[in-house]
Amino acid sequence: MTTTALGVALAWPGKVLLAECDPMGRRVLPGYMADRLRQPAGPGLLGLTTSASAESDVSALLEQCVVPLDEDGRAELLHGIRDPRHAAHLAALWPLVARALATREGDVIADVGRLGGSEMPVALLEAADLVVVALKPTLAQIDAARPRLDVLRTLVGDHGQIAVCLVSDGPYSAAEIRRVLKAPVLAELPCSPADAQVLSDGARPRRTFRASLLVRSFDRLGKRMREQTEARYEPTATSDDPRVTAQTVVEAAARTMPAGGRS
Repeated sequence: MTTTALGVALAWPGKVLLAECDPMGRRVLPGYMADRLRQPAGPGLLGLTTSASAESDVSALLEQCVVPLDEDGRAELLHGIRDPRHAAHLAALWPLVARALATREGDVIADVGRLGGSEMPVALLEAADLVVVALKPTLAQIDAARPRLDVLRTLVGDHGQIAVCLVSDGPYSAAEIRRVLKAPVLAELPCSPADAQVLSDGARPRRTFRASLLVRSFDRLGKRMREQTEARYEPTATSDDPRVTAQTVVEAAARTMPAGGRS
């Protein structure tokens, strides 16, 4: 999921923040950014939550905790916690983090990790305009996704949307997934380990990486995500609607792959 969220963030056309909010730990800083970071990493999510309180200006604190993700600074990173033992300390502060992300200029793609754990950042899911669940089209992952999507529908309610992104490494088609899970399939990503490792582990990209099917699929997924959120407001937006001026929060929710798998 982190690989997918990172790929979409790097393909995003405007100002975007990739927020690593997986309670089980970070991947971008020691992976893709290992040899690309040109400044101190800063405190990240742990520093933000350590300094935050109900009385503090969390939005201002957030800006002190992000680092550039690309050369022009259009995309930025809030790197996640390193030690999963810190996850318990985040539980009470997720509503503050959600508020800071929702009011930030630009868009936010938040990687919240695997769904269903007791430390799942529920406040981020509740604040999301769009929740995207990534999975492989296999029987095991479809079976695991169904109850998790039921939980998501309860959390998101009528104010947000739920969709699916497939990593094409399984026997079932997008149409079958759509019918069984009763959720739109925004994109199908190719199973391309060599290209994916550029993002997941910081591997040296091949000469054809930027034109690869995986990178083009990230761009396509990002476009579909923006279409889903923009279409939600355009037909019914009025000057009295408080969500008209709200910043879009795009949540990238966890896939149901067992621990150790990668997109």
